[in-house]
Amino acid sequence: MRRRIWISTTCAAVLLVGGCATDTDSTATTTTTPAPENCVPVTSTDLATEDGWIGLIDQAPDTVGLVIDDGRGRTVEHRADQEQVLASAIKVVHLAAYAQAVANGSIDPNEQVSLSNWERWYVPGTDGGAHPNALTRLGIANSGTNATDPNATVRIDDMVSAMIQESDNSVPDYLRYRLGDQAIIDAAATGGWENFEVPSLVTDVLSLFDPALADGNRWDTAQKWAFDPQFREQVNATVQLPTYEEQAARVQSTFRGGSAEQLNGMYRAFTDGTYGDASDVILRQLEWQPAGDSVLGIGFKGGSLAGVLTQGFELRRDDGTVATAVWLIDDLPADRFDQAMAEFGVQQQLIIEAMQSPDVLDRIACVA
Repeated sequence: MRRRIWISTTCAAVLLVGGCATDTDSTATTTTTPAPENCVPVTSTDLATEDGWIGLIDQAPDTVGLVIDDGRGRTVEHRADQEQVLASAIKVVHLAAYAQAVANGSIDPNEQVSLSNWERWYVPGTDGGAHPNALTRLGIANSGTNATDPNATVRIDDMVSAMIQESDNSVPDYLRYRLGDQAIIDAAATGGWENFEVPSLVTDVLSLFDPALADGNRWDTAQKWAFDPQFREQVNATVQLPTYEEQAARVQSTFRGGSAEQLNGMYRAFTDGTYGDASDVILRQLEWQPAGDSVLGIGFKGGSLAGVLTQGFELRRDDGTVATAVWLIDDLPADRFDQAMAEFGVQQQLIIEAMQSPDVLDRIACVA
């Protein structure tokens, strides 16, 4: 059975970091950047351009949550404290919990996990090819959907890399099963995110086909999918393919959310020593792409669902300063969503430029 779900595979960052450094004091107190006096109206709606992405904030302000902190004393915010669906950007919380488990010795990153235990948390055909792409990158034979040999093994650290790089949806629930809810809640709290509600990506995905599956205890539903073949067969037999509009409505009504402020706080905590030894694991996983000049590392995790596009970044410079950014968008109609998915690299480059360049940050401050 083929399924069409509007979920991105990676939203991989387009990392073209240039040398936009300034000589601002690295210990400067962060202040909210006011709109410049010489603001020019942004009327573009073309998401193939940076002005189109900036214009979206002004034209649909209730759909955007934004924090960009340049790490040199300036920050721009828009609806930063408003909860929005995070899509796969939420997976950095699971990464933090895994990293803390590695740091305290409860998980060995070289531990071998059977592919059957990984894939029991996988809902085939719903991730835009993320899982098979991860298998291929890791050199694991697969059918284009699942591993060819379910008895083969993979390092747990490589599984986590699939969660970050390809945005594999099965790894977060596997980690939840391994670590328990409290470990994930505690990992979020370490980053300043209190009262974190642990999601089940398995149940979230299944609820796009049948909203009733999100009723009751969602974690029980996920575990039934993982361990009850009869339940899997029953769900597969009754699946009805929803329209884009139906999926977008279900995403808004059932998926876990958070604010740009909460997610940005996690990225800040990843880089300021808050996580102790776990930070090394977190940054190693997040900073898997090469950085540019004057940059020690740049980490990223984004995601998308019907109507939703999310981006989260941290950028560590040679001078010891750190920039962070989170940009959340929801309520995108189908045509705008398709354009956003085709042009998200333009938005990512805009975010990176804003973290580095006061002039670009000013352009966003004009509409935020």
